[in-house]
Amino acid sequence: MVKRAALYIRVSTEEQARHGLSLEDQKNNLTQFSKSHGMKIAGIYEDAGISARKPYKKRPALLRLLEDCKAGKIDLILFIKLDRWFRNVGNYYAVQEILDQYNVSWQATQEDYETTTASGRLKVNIMLSVAQDEADRTSERIKFVFEGKRARLEPLTGNIPFGYKIEGKAFKKDESKEALVNDFFKKYLASGSISKTSEFIREKYGVSMRYHLIDKMLRSTTYYGKYYNMDGMCPAYITKEDHEKIQAMRRKVVRKAKNNRTYLFSGLVVCPECGNRMGARINTKQTYVFYNCNGHYTKQNGCQNRVNLGERKIEEYLLATVDNKFHEYKANFSALKNAEINKRARAEISAAKSKLNKLKDLYLNDIITLEELKADRESLLAKISDLEKAALPEQKQDFESIDRVLIENWKESYDGLNREEKREFWRIIIKEIKIYPDRHIEYSLNV
Repeated sequence: MVKRAALYIRVSTEEQARHGLSLEDQKNNLTQFSKSHGMKIAGIYEDAGISARKPYKKRPALLRLLEDCKAGKIDLILFIKLDRWFRNVGNYYAVQEILDQYNVSWQATQEDYETTTASGRLKVNIMLSVAQDEADRTSERIKFVFEGKRARLEPLTGNIPFGYKIEGKAFKKDESKEALVNDFFKKYLASGSISKTSEFIREKYGVSMRYHLIDKMLRSTTYYGKYYNMDGMCPAYITKEDHEKIQAMRRKVVRKAKNNRTYLFSGLVVCPECGNRMGARINTKQTYVFYNCNGHYTKQNGCQNRVNLGERKIEEYLLATVDNKFHEYKANFSALKNAEINKRARAEISAAKSKLNKLKDLYLNDIITLEELKADRESLLAKISDLEKAALPEQKQDFESIDRVLIENWKESYDGLNREEKREFWRIIIKEIKIYPDRHIEYSLNV
């Protein structure tokens, strides 16, 4: 059986600056290794700018990797060295327990480890302890490296801002992206709209810019030449005045209620009891926003759903659950489609597969020739394929819009949004929210 290999790569900004240990080099090594060993690449998981000493629950790509392990998508995890995986004994064994539970193994392509014996596990413990000690002892030295780079006005990391490149240890504009970046800022300054800017770039350049990238570019001081609080580090795309204007535009609330407030979920919250919208209101002390059913006030006897739920509670619930809900939906979509195959089609498919399984026996017992075996096999496979296609309804699912915003570290960007931008963010993701009398929340995705 062909092994499904997950490629895990990681580099901290300090390591890349110190060793030139790039994500791309790791990716190339692991890709070549998996191909030469006949493995199928199940996915590539990149934790960029993240220390191996950091708790594993704060490594987004690693968490996605573990979820895919639990879903049965992965047989083997590949990384180049053990210190790419962990430099902390406690974190290592916390993750190893999960891998053991789901029968997932790991392999370091540039080191030799054996974890099925006591001596092998002891070696892993020793190497992790050494790596942890080394990381602790070198942290101070790394600070000096960065200080030297700052003094020489050199880039500190390999994480190059979009629209730039490195030449001779200095930032230069990337000619292949320069026109796009210029048009990006011009469009946003003219429209003040993230969605309009994104659509403009997609139509003109055929490039879908993710929400995370757009938000990062609009906030970044790099584009007027300031990098890590140092002026003149890179050629500017915009002026400092343009940057300040952009920040003012981002803070500006475009759509407000009559009381001059923006409500994050207005128009999205529905009462499950009567079907009316649940309106956003502010308490008498003007301290917090809550939602309750409009039908409570408009119907003759009033809706019986008299729950009041704070906006912050709804927001916290969505932030905590929307990642898993979206990934589960995508993972289950194919299965849901397959469940819709009608009974007759399933019977025909089952019969065809049964015949397919018997062909080998017929050939081995000299009932059919090799040529007949090949012809019958191709015919049955084609029939099964046609039956499956015919039985499934035409369903097209577009995950792109949500994929563009729910990327790694998206919660960090979310914290920096103003209320109008947060409102737009949730409208991309959420179709409808229901709040039940017992304060239970249900929601559907905008897919």
